[in-house]
Amino acid sequence: MNTKILCVDDEESILKGFQLNLRNKFELHLASDGQEGLELFQEEGGFAVVLSDMRMPRMNGAEMLAAIKKIDPEVVTVLLTGFTDFESAMAAVNEGNVFRMLSKPCPPETLINVLTDAVNQYDLICSKRILLDQTLRGAVDALAQSLSTIQPLFFGRAQRVRRLANSLAESLGVPQAWRVDVAAVFSQLAYLSLPAHVSEAVYHREKLPPEIKIMLRELPTETLKIVDLIPGLEDVGEILQRLDVQPKFEPDDSSGIRASASIIRLALDYDYYKEQGHEDTLILKTFESRQEIYAPFVIEALAAQLSNNASKFEMEELSYKKFMEGMILAEDLLLQESMLIASSGADIDRHLLKVIKNYASCYSDDPFPKKIKVLIPVSYPK
Repeated sequence: MNTKILCVDDEESILKGFQLNLRNKFELHLASDGQEGLELFQEEGGFAVVLSDMRMPRMNGAEMLAAIKKIDPEVVTVLLTGFTDFESAMAAVNEGNVFRMLSKPCPPETLINVLTDAVNQYDLICSKRILLDQTLRGAVDALAQSLSTIQPLFFGRAQRVRRLANSLAESLGVPQAWRVDVAAVFSQLAYLSLPAHVSEAVYHREKLPPEIKIMLRELPTETLKIVDLIPGLEDVGEILQRLDVQPKFEPDDSSGIRASASIIRLALDYDYYKEQGHEDTLILKTFESRQEIYAPFVIEALAAQLSNNASKFEMEELSYKKFMEGMILAEDLLLQESMLIASSGADIDRHLLKVIKNYASCYSDDPFPKKIKVLIPVSYPK
């Protein structure tokens, strides 16, 4: 359990008291005013709890805790206050920046009990986040695998976009990155409702009749209706709503929602341009010339990612019988040269291997091409 606590007070005697009474139970770090506390929080990181006095020079406790919560929404905060600061302290509590408020002077036993509660609260918050992350990612994995068989065009795209978006979110340190993972898959969910005879035209953004255009305009609303039915996905809905909002009209904040939307928008359009056969250098130049649409920091991350990917995979032509989990299709997998089973860029996972095996068992001759292009991680044993 994380017991790392930052204690902030401008009175040296109180800081010494913290050290005397708390050092045996918690990992203590001390700061003598709000500005120093904020700087230490940013430099040191990894705090479970921040304990702060209210009235301090340069930056008061409420201001410091509000700034800290923007940096790390999960950290638990405790505010010490005198009678004259009561109204300001209560305002901080009501704004949601403070877990507990204590009056000065505070008996050591009371302080220890409250800090123990705060540490437990932090542990609960982290455990809930980890559980949510693992549960949702597992559910999304199952959903994406199943739907990739039903609608290989759009859910092949979902796999590629998901892979790229997750990698960009990780490199950029986007908070609660599981939301990017889920939103990438859900961005393609409503396309399941499209009639089979128009799916390919929609996928390739071909010229469409007016009635299909009307249908497409309604898809984002239908997706949000589905997301709204699932508890815990409110932020995913917010991300999907912002996909078409230009970043310049909505500055990023500490929530990561704006950054997540920018990542998925760029990943979706990158995938479309790659499907059209464009080279990475041209795609990057296109993004750089449209920085009112694409966030510059995401473009930079994409450029670094593409450079890094070139050294991670090797392309080979293999029989489908030699496919292994972890490989990636580098061309469409067709059944008897006509029926699309999985699109280029799809992950070769346990589910796809099972689908291929099932189809192959139904034919006396091999129904798949003799050789298929795949990307193989360079880390695979030769």
